[in-house]
Amino acid sequence: MRYYSTQRPLMPGSYPKTAPVKEIRNFDRRTYCQEIGRPAWGWIDYEGTISQKDAASYELVPER
Repeated sequence: MRYYSTQRPLMPGSYPKTAPVKEIRNFDRRTYCQEIGRPAWGWIDYEGTISQKDAASYELVPER
C-alpha cells in the first residue's frame, strides 16, 4: 500500500515501521499528486497497510 508524505520528505524516524517497507521515493520538491489530490514530498510503499492511527501520527495520506 502506498502512502504519501504531505508535510516533509521521508527520512529515518519520519514514518512508522509497523509493516515491512518495499520502497521509498522522495521528490526534489513538494509536488502535486493527483492520487491524493494535494501536494506531497514523496511516497512510501508498504507490503501491507498501516493503521489509520499510525498514518495520522506521521501525517501520511493513503493513495486512493
